[in-house]
Amino acid sequence: MSLTKKLTVITAAVAVAFSLNSCGGKKNKVSPAQAAASGGFVTVTTPASELEQVKRELDEKSIPSGIGIGESTDEMTARSVATDEARAEVAKSIDVHVQRLSESYAQNVSGESKRIWEEAVRQLTTQHVRGANVNRTISQFNPENGRFKIYTLIVLDPNLFKAAISEAMARDEEFELRVKKDDMMSRLDANIAEYDARYRR
Repeated sequence: MSLTKKLTVITAAVAVAFSLNSCGGKKNKVSPAQAAASGGFVTVTTPASELEQVKRELDEKSIPSGIGIGESTDEMTARSVATDEARAEVAKSIDVHVQRLSESYAQNVSGESKRIWEEAVRQLTTQHVRGANVNRTISQFNPENGRFKIYTLIVLDPNLFKAAISEAMARDEEFELRVKKDDMMSRLDANIAEYDARYRR
């Protein structure tokens, strides 16, 4: 091969290599903003993440639930703290679900009647929160410091939720006449069937 041809081949190879390196460099380069945003953190899955997924599924079915986390050197204390925290979250969940049902099925009810019904459902249902059963528990122990960490999910039996809704409805004639009762009850019955099939312990 002549010297001219050799130089042409070498020049072409260098150009191709430079082009590939340039493309690769742009592709893999991390901007300063991206580097700052990561801040050394990595995505992890915790027991809370697992329980939150179950809670999201329950929320979609209008089934009140709550997650609590307790930590202590004593396992029973950690469990008690987690359970109390979960029950407090169930009470908040009840408020959310009552509001959603009211917005969905009581559009034709006067504001005052709707408010009285919502408050009655909350009061009647909250009476059962203390007796709500623990649905799932995840326990962790750290041998380095001798501490327990307990993750607890509590689910309110939707039968109790439906009973409270029905009782509150029966107290107010206007509400019972104007609310979309059949639609609401059908949805609640479907939620109960889902709970019995997938979540009852």
